[in-house]
Parts: sequence; C-alpha cells; structure tokens
Amino acid sequence: MLPLLPLLVLAGPVKGVALLSNGRPASNAVVFLQGDAKPSPLSNVIVDQRDHKFIPHVSVVTTGTKVQFPNDDAVFHNVFTEYHAAKFDLGMYPRGKSKSQVFDRPGVAVLMCSIHPEMSAYVIVVDTPYYATADSQGRFTIPGVPAGKYRAQVWHESGEKTSEDVTVSEGGSLSLKTHR
Repeated sequence: MLPLLPLLVLAGPVKGVALLSNGRPASNAVVFLQGDAKPSPLSNVIVDQRDHKFIPHVSVVTTGTKVQFPNDDAVFHNVFTEYHAAKFDLGMYPRGKSKSQVFDRPGVAVLMCSIHPEMSAYVIVVDTPYYATADSQGRFTIPGVPAGKYRAQVWHESGEKTSEDVTVSEGGSLSLKTHR
C-alpha cells in the first residue's frame, strides 16, 4: 500500500510525498486526480530503446496518446504487451527505425522485449489532465488543479496502490494514507 504524506492541497498545484508501505520513498510512483475534466492526447511522447533498456522506465500518458518507440540500440528490439486483454506486438526492428502505438483507454501497459527479457517498462494511461510521477524521494507536484472533488490515485510498479476521495480547496491541506 502507498501512503501519501503529507499532501498539501490548494487550488493550483497539488504537492505531496508518496511512500511505500515500508516507509521508503515511492520513486516513479504515478499520482493522479480523477475528476470531471477530460484530457487531450499528448504529442511527441517517446519511449526509447537504448542500452538494452526502455527509457523512461515509467511513462504517464493521457487517453488517445500515440507513443513512439524508436530503437536507438545497435541491436534489434521488439515491443510487446498485453493492454486491456488485447495484445500488441510491434515486431522486431533495427536501429534507426521507430514504431508507434495509440493508448486509447486508461490502464497499465507493461512493456517487454521478446529478444531481451531483462527489458521492461510501464506506460500508465490516465483519463485526467492532473497527474505526476514521483521523483527519487517520492515527491510530486501536480500543477493547475482547480478546486473540486477528485479521486486521488497512486500506482507503483511494486503492485502497491491507493485510491481515496479528496477535496481540493483554497488553502486546504490533506493527508492520505493507504490501509493494509
């Protein structure tokens, strides 16, 4: 479970710290506020294949976003996943080539390379414009959040997550903790 401590909530930026259940920072945790606002698809999103890694390891995109997967390694790579019970497999392709995939529904896609089993990454698809990825200390900032009611959600690759109803208001503050 991921505790969020403390989460300062103001109309404007929402800031906080995401911690794992063991008290360690939840590095690369995805924090998002689900409400009535719908996002536009992002542009120019890239998950590179370099040094036998997907870079970045965790990406957050909004629904409808097309993600480019260039191969910048000296060897062939492949990108595949099962995303909402539908598999996609971009096939093998060499250095200098790029393939893409549109992520049209909220959820988690675990990226893998069939040639290099040590390669993995995550694309988290959210249906909100209010999201952030925590830094190495678990800190995050979600800019431009209007006052209102939201469902605060946190996802971490460890499998720990939380979801709680929150109210963002002028000058308010809030602490979120997950329950075991």
